[in-house]
Amino acid sequence: MFQKSDFEVFDDPTLDGRMAKIRSIIDPKFEAFADKALPILLADGRPWVAHVAKHKMRKVNPPENTWVAFAPNKRGYKMEAHFEFGLWDDHLYLYLAVEENMKKTKADGPRIAQELDSLATLVAGLPTDFVLSNNHMENNQAPLATYGELVQRYGRVKSAEVLIGRQIPVDSPLLDNQPEQLADFLLETLTTLVPLYETLKKVQ
Repeated sequence: MFQKSDFEVFDDPTLDGRMAKIRSIIDPKFEAFADKALPILLADGRPWVAHVAKHKMRKVNPPENTWVAFAPNKRGYKMEAHFEFGLWDDHLYLYLAVEENMKKTKADGPRIAQELDSLATLVAGLPTDFVLSNNHMENNQAPLATYGELVQRYGRVKSAEVLIGRQIPVDSPLLDNQPEQLADFLLETLTTLVPLYETLKKVQ
């Protein structure tokens, strides 16, 4: 599992250097986590697949974050709600992600926002250390109490996203060589998010 030294991959300022470190250090850990996470997801009978980010469109600037996404579609994940586990230079994160790629037409934003409204009660009942984010490509977070605002923004703004989950800061004791505790924490987070995913799929 992850430890504090893994975040040093972001110290390399070059595209080739950082990507080499991501592939050799980070991606194997994503794959190891996928081995633990997929049995939980596969219990619903859907064909869940782990998609490790390849960053193929990067030509100059190195990625500021990287991730593995889980979706019941071997062709991709961005076009539907999915789970995303990744890291920035200062934290790990595990989210249920509803991203902008789901908005293929002008009507999709308001429609999906209405579907996201069905999660409001479940979101309000999440543990207090859960957070929100409005963009998987920005290092930010917002409190659960702003869920309604994020959903409304998703309906209005093309680039808006809704991410629900937990962040683990780089200085967390869980990253002090405690692989079993970290794995348990992440899998508990995933298990807590699964009912939100199931509720969202029911209204789609």
